[in-house]
Amino acid sequence: MTDAARPAAPIVPHLPVIRLLPDPPPARPTAADPAELMLTCANCGAPMDERKCKLICACGYFLSCSDYL
Repeated sequence: MTDAARPAAPIVPHLPVIRLLPDPPPARPTAADPAELMLTCANCGAPMDERKCKLICACGYFLSCSDYL
């Protein structure tokens, strides 16, 4: 059957046209830098300050050297 002989599909004016789109490629998770992760506060997510053997955050959270060594 040629295109000229094929009957046209009926057009229904009140139905929207739906087009399927391809799925986007999955996002690759980025590997976190372990040193940067260690200096991030587990309580609030802010960067922590290194003071001698301790990591201290402005929110009051801290880690002593025995916690992370």
